[in-house]
Amino acid sequence: MVEEDGPGSNPFGLVDHSAFAAFGAELVYGIRPDGSLVHVSSVPRGLACQCSCPACGGTLIARRGDFNIPHFGHHAKGGGCGYNPETNAHSWAKEVLGRELRLLLPSVAAMVGRRRLQTYDERVFTFTHAELEKFMGDIVPDVVLTAPDGRKLLVEVLVTHACGPEKIEKLQERGIAALQIDMSAWRKSSDRREIERALIDGAPREWLFNPKVEEAKERLQAQIARHAVAEEAMRRRAAERLAATSRAEEARARRALDAETRKFEVALQRARHSTTGAGFDELQGVRADAQLAPLLLPSAFTDGFTVPSTRWQAALLIRRVQVEIGDEFHLPNFDLDAAVRSISDCIGEPFEMEVPEHVARALRSRGLVGKLPRDAIEDYLQYLCDQYILQRDGGGGFEVADDRAESLAKQQEQWLVRKRRRKTVDQALDTILSLIPPDEQGAFDRSQWETRNIPDLGRSLHAFLKAPQARWQELRDALQAIERMMQDGAPARTLLGLPVEGALRRARNRERSRAQGEADARERTLSIAAFDALEEAARDWLYTPPDADAPIVLARNSQAGLDAALHNLADEARRRKMEAAANLLAAECRRELKMAAEKGLGATKSRFFLHNYDASLRARPWDVAISKAGLASALAELAAWIKREKRSKR
Repeated sequence: MVEEDGPGSNPFGLVDHSAFAAFGAELVYGIRPDGSLVHVSSVPRGLACQCSCPACGGTLIARRGDFNIPHFGHHAKGGGCGYNPETNAHSWAKEVLGRELRLLLPSVAAMVGRRRLQTYDERVFTFTHAELEKFMGDIVPDVVLTAPDGRKLLVEVLVTHACGPEKIEKLQERGIAALQIDMSAWRKSSDRREIERALIDGAPREWLFNPKVEEAKERLQAQIARHAVAEEAMRRRAAERLAATSRAEEARARRALDAETRKFEVALQRARHSTTGAGFDELQGVRADAQLAPLLLPSAFTDGFTVPSTRWQAALLIRRVQVEIGDEFHLPNFDLDAAVRSISDCIGEPFEMEVPEHVARALRSRGLVGKLPRDAIEDYLQYLCDQYILQRDGGGGFEVADDRAESLAKQQEQWLVRKRRRKTVDQALDTILSLIPPDEQGAFDRSQWETRNIPDLGRSLHAFLKAPQARWQELRDALQAIERMMQDGAPARTLLGLPVEGALRRARNRERSRAQGEADARERTLSIAAFDALEEAARDWLYTPPDADAPIVLARNSQAGLDAALHNLADEARRRKMEAAANLLAAECRRELKMAAEKGLGATKSRFFLHNYDASLRARPWDVAISKAGLASALAELAAWIKREKRSKR
């Protein structure tokens, strides 16, 4: 038994060299001197392995270093014999098949032309022995399986190279069955069990040669020959029967054709004398349409029609080709049958149906018809294609030509815009008029208003509906402003000739009342803030200066004026607070200086010191002592005075 594969390789000796952007194949099986197979992982390294190559018989050296994956190398050949994957595969396959002794054999079948004969089904076959042989001088070993009855089966394992035509030819000459198993899909697999299952019954396999296939082929050829003889006999009998009845059939066919042709001939006469008015209204409509009128062809396409050609063409244009802009807008797409059905009242019965070709040929050969209705209609539709009105849709039908479809789509979009605008105007007018008291509507006529130029805007409603967006916006904004005014909103700038003068007066009164209320609210806000910040001085501040610049006047005029006044109030409050703090500090400093002067100089001289100009201080001490720094300067000068006073007494 051959040992398990070494690390880093699969049963085919394929080693992952992905770090070097490659997937290499190394030889991992060798033959011992006693002829047994051995894996490289089970022998000493170097020449001590005493192994030879299963493929070429050359001396092998076992490479089992610390950094490379174990494998065999050829001692005398730098690159080896080149059969590593196949050699490994055959050695491994012989080991697996020798252990399992079973193999899935494909079905046996032969093909001759489109005929197939299968003589044996696919099945798993059990063998008694598996061995490697150098078969027919080929150096690549094949696995040979022996059946219980002694028959041999050569198994070729395909990893990278398929069995060549020369070898297959030799197998055929020897008459030995050979099976090729394609293991290429498992070439890089590292799952040994999966690979073994693939070998036994999972991988694709085919017969390279099997004597039973040749036997099946001979049987199939014999069957084909027998069938051919039987079919030839049947053909002869059929020909004899056909010859016996052909003249009678031809006579019956001629009589049937004459009868059918006669039926259509009568229908032609009936159609030519018809007095129907079909298509008349459509013809008048087309002639009144400058775009459709040139499309009428007063030709001779009248055979089978009950009306002149211009009438059925007009009916087809109106009923199938014309596109109506509006709520029912759609781009038509139809086939010839639909076109024929749409003008069936212009076609005599039974010509709206397709006339059998043999009848049509008979009618033409007798000079009874030129062009039948369906052909005439199809030709006219093609004419419309040539005029870029229609185009073929690629599926046997007709549709609107691309350029015309684009133009129609733009027209429809413009119609939808006008419709949306008209709806907007109607809704606005309905709302406005519903809010006007009856006694204020006077003699207003809505229909006249809609047809005349709108006052203040100088154009009619119809013109606005088609106008560019910016111009339409003028009317819409004006209507919305009036509608808001009617719903207690601000006065509208323009009345558009609508009877809303009363609503305008009420809106202006509301505006004045609202402005007065807002001014009063702003005045209250500023007054409360001023009395909170300035107390008794608030009224003087609110009305100073006594004109339009007074804070109370600015606040009443606007919100911006109130904001500015509140900002000035905050500044004034901070200024007064700082002034009060300074006055308090000055009083404290003067009190302290006075007490120190009276203590050091006495009451009389202290008054003289405090309220007379001092050269050193360049001011009266009383005026200097309004801050801590000033107090310190005054106290220093006081100390000098006290010192001089003491010297004078001594």
